[in-house]
Amino acid sequence: MPRIIVGVDAGASAVCAVAADGSHIIGQGTAGGANPNVVGLVAAVESISHAVESALAGERTDLLCVGVAGAGREQVARRLEALLATRFSQARIVVTDDAQIALLAGAPEGIGAVLVAGTGAVAYAQNRERKAHAGGYGALLGDRGSGFALGAAALEMLLRVYDGRGVSDALTQALATLLSAESRAEVLAAIYEDAQPVKRIASLAQTVLALADAGDRAATKIVQAAALELFELVKCVLRMTGLSDRDGALVFSGGLLSKNSLLTYLIETRVANEMPAVRIVKDAPAPQFGALNLARTLPAGGRHE
Repeated sequence: MPRIIVGVDAGASAVCAVAADGSHIIGQGTAGGANPNVVGLVAAVESISHAVESALAGERTDLLCVGVAGAGREQVARRLEALLATRFSQARIVVTDDAQIALLAGAPEGIGAVLVAGTGAVAYAQNRERKAHAGGYGALLGDRGSGFALGAAALEMLLRVYDGRGVSDALTQALATLLSAESRAEVLAAIYEDAQPVKRIASLAQTVLALADAGDRAATKIVQAAALELFELVKCVLRMTGLSDRDGALVFSGGLLSKNSLLTYLIETRVANEMPAVRIVKDAPAPQFGALNLARTLPAGGRHE
């Protein structure tokens, strides 16, 4: 009898799970964000469990493979595994970081690189035994090039206008409307009184991208800076794994890279100019399918050890 496996992408904004019985997809489920560094371990486990249970629709899983934003730290991954094992006691639980499953979604053979740019930003490359990460520090330490960074840069411009240190323009006017904030105090309240301020700030990135695509000067400068930061992440991990001059995949993943924009154009142009052998993959399956690919290579092994 084919075993039932589940692959999960537990991102900062949402959790997406897919369950399979052999090669047949039997269900999918979603839930709210689950970055443990943002929402805490307990809330992350609740979101992951809800999405998994929705995907299983009453079935029992033999193996649960979860890629989690913020699980690059070993102690976080092991703690999540232990907590999930209390919810899915019959299954083997494997927790890895979200960058690895995003790579495996677009490059199932596991050789290549991935650039993940959503709420946060990280690059990951794998060349057999050689693996490398760059970025992925989280909002507190920067995550330059991320949705949070784009939103924060735009918010700073709005606050400078309300301080009398900047000039109002299309970008700041758009943000003021989105936040329903007509003063410095209202901007600060909109962010600091939000239950998930990091997610709220990152949500403003799409406005920045849209205005940059329309030619807005201020938004374009923010996007240009982000593109350079993201390219540097990619360049770093490819160099560290010996893939810079090889014909390999660079998978684009995350909300900022999900459709063509000035941001993706600038990154693609730099890659083409400096690493012409690298092939960009922009239509990869969703990361939870990368987690499913990883799960298929693992023995069930019973309960997580």
